[in-house]
Amino acid sequence: MEARNISQREFARQVNISYTALNELLNGKRPLTPTTALMFEAALDIPADALMNIQTKYTMQTTRQNASVLSWLSRIPRVAAML
Repeated sequence: MEARNISQREFARQVNISYTALNELLNGKRPLTPTTALMFEAALDIPADALMNIQTKYTMQTTRQNASVLSWLSRIPRVAAML
């Protein structure tokens, strides 16, 4: 949006989402949905698939840093090692 000289408020208005939702999305407090990715694709001509791939990578990165997930994963036996 910066490169296109458009404010978050104006962009949110143009794609018909709330400013708060857009701001939370851009700050990693709300995940990108396929519907929103398609809206961004229509507005910015950036492929929705590429945007969803970025979301998936971010989600995996933050999940890998989650202590409760790491603790839970450490208790899962390695099935391949048993073969």
